[in-house]
Amino acid sequence: MDAEFVTERHFTPLVVLKEYGKETRQRMVSSELDLGYFERQTMESRVSSVVEQLHADHQLRQTFCLNGKISFENHGNTLTDDSNLAADMDSLTITQNNRCRSQRLAAKSSSAGQSAEQRMGVQRAAQVRSPRPRADQFCVYNNGPDEKIPAFIVEYKAPHKVSLAHIKAGLQEMDLDEVLRFQEKEPPEDICRRIIAAVITQAFSYMIQGGLEYGYVCTGEAFIFLRVPPDDPETVYYYLSVPEEDVGPTTGWMDESSGENRLHLTAIGQVLAFTLRALRVPVRDVTWKSWATSRLKTWEMVYDVLLAEIEEKDIPSSEFKPPTRSRKEYCRVSPVKTRSRSAAIASCNPSRDSASASSDDSGDGYDPDTPSRQPQESRILRPPPSSAPGRQGPQGSRSQGSSRQYCTQECLQGLVKGGDLDLKCPNVSDHGVDRHRLNRKTLIRKLDKQLSNDKLHPDSKLGCESLHVHGTRGALFKITLHSHGYTFVGKGVPVEFVQSARHEELVYSRLTPIQGTSIPVFLGGLPLRRPFSYDGIAEMVHLICMGYAGKTLVRQRGLDPDQMLQQAANSLQAVHALGVLHSDPIPGNIVWDERNGRVMFIDFERSIIQNGRRLPLGVISPNKNSKQAPQSFDIKWKPNMDCFEREQRRMINGL
Repeated sequence: MDAEFVTERHFTPLVVLKEYGKETRQRMVSSELDLGYFERQTMESRVSSVVEQLHADHQLRQTFCLNGKISFENHGNTLTDDSNLAADMDSLTITQNNRCRSQRLAAKSSSAGQSAEQRMGVQRAAQVRSPRPRADQFCVYNNGPDEKIPAFIVEYKAPHKVSLAHIKAGLQEMDLDEVLRFQEKEPPEDICRRIIAAVITQAFSYMIQGGLEYGYVCTGEAFIFLRVPPDDPETVYYYLSVPEEDVGPTTGWMDESSGENRLHLTAIGQVLAFTLRALRVPVRDVTWKSWATSRLKTWEMVYDVLLAEIEEKDIPSSEFKPPTRSRKEYCRVSPVKTRSRSAAIASCNPSRDSASASSDDSGDGYDPDTPSRQPQESRILRPPPSSAPGRQGPQGSRSQGSSRQYCTQECLQGLVKGGDLDLKCPNVSDHGVDRHRLNRKTLIRKLDKQLSNDKLHPDSKLGCESLHVHGTRGALFKITLHSHGYTFVGKGVPVEFVQSARHEELVYSRLTPIQGTSIPVFLGGLPLRRPFSYDGIAEMVHLICMGYAGKTLVRQRGLDPDQMLQQAANSLQAVHALGVLHSDPIPGNIVWDERNGRVMFIDFERSIIQNGRRLPLGVISPNKNSKQAPQSFDIKWKPNMDCFEREQRRMINGL
């Protein structure tokens, strides 16, 4: 790494930051919404700017797997019907069909005047509604030009709800079976443990659903950093950071000085280090998430009732310090020496860093001169294991289909029509000899069996990999049928949009004559017997299977505008000729088939099928090379077809 990169100024001037600080101090933090605003101004934007600068350096970009920028996003209303309200960010529940609650909580719940029928209705509604991130839960993404990969999750809790006193009294190694066990007379520390267990378990649940190894809970005063190991999803490790206590009255940093400082213990330093660590870990696939979920129970815990059970005066003082180990053991020597060129170069040497860390970790003593509080060591929270079978294994494997290329449209067209193999398909050797061994029905049946495998372990081959791409009603997955090598795209939809998915399948059937040329080849729909989560955002219950047609025009670069426009007009005209109004011909619903050099349309869930007589297709010579662009359709517009003409113009204007 170039030494000048370390010594140059890259960020917002100090005088501007001070003004930001004055503005921020004028705002009260009275809710998770306020805390989110505070963290965005003071933390998220600062960490993002550092990552963006690190990405500019080639060596650091490779070392930390940086795609470009990072973004903090909430997806509480993503892939959901507009009629559904976002989850209340002030509520905190962990649900379980067979309730495991204390008698005292049950009594309080029943005393609220809720009838048995009402309680049953709430329980049924909870079962039907798929889990969503709440308003206080954020996912941090590693953003590149063509992809956006989840890295870790963040959960905000207002400091007046989960105070530093709650955390210090309740954060310790625990087993949830013991935490939820009712005792007639419980000390405040036990109730604090239950509160912290609820907070961490909710973040833990989002991490499991998203297939993410890392996450943290933030109250503004404290950060609880979390990690779920790949081979043990029943355990979450934590590390507590309280920047105000860790740093002390000053960071010890001086301009043009190579002396020791505590910049790395500040909130930005801690979150930046955590971010860089998390970005290097790949997202766990659908197989791992399904396996982990099968091993875990779900619990119901009423967060607000728990807080009401403990008097403020009974909570141990924030000065309370449980037995902890020294911060000096965590890091004896500051890694941040911003103005020392030689130190900056040395700190970028991985071998020196490793040796230093090794020697630093060997000590056991506590330095009383440090202004930091004595830090708490990493401990574990253990959710109770279920009786579901499944062995532990190594790192959750990625889908085995990730190394395969997609089948060609011609290949899948041959499968649907029972024709010959496409020798240009990269997977043709697994499809059969001369002709396809499967048809559409047998492919969907075998895929259903593969995705419903009930003998799960981390090395299972479900053949389903999230592409981390979603629209307003569905998300894309790469699907591989392992037995025959067919590799294509599955559009997953949550329960709210199953009817839209079935309508889209009807539209694809109506457009059969132009499948493989103007739209992808449709392989069929598949109701999922075992739903799976899309990046922790929503649970997918149905798949629409189709050929991969390429990237959307939004993500394409270097295409000839005139050629693209003509191709798009031809394809949309072909859709119209079969009596279908697309209804949403935006660039995000138009893809470029690079292999065949043509434009295709996707996402027909909003399309309208005209019941009138279909318009005749223009003549296309069968001797023309299939890779050439389709000829324009000679359609004479009629007054009653103005809606098609308007859509054509709308599409052209959008491009």
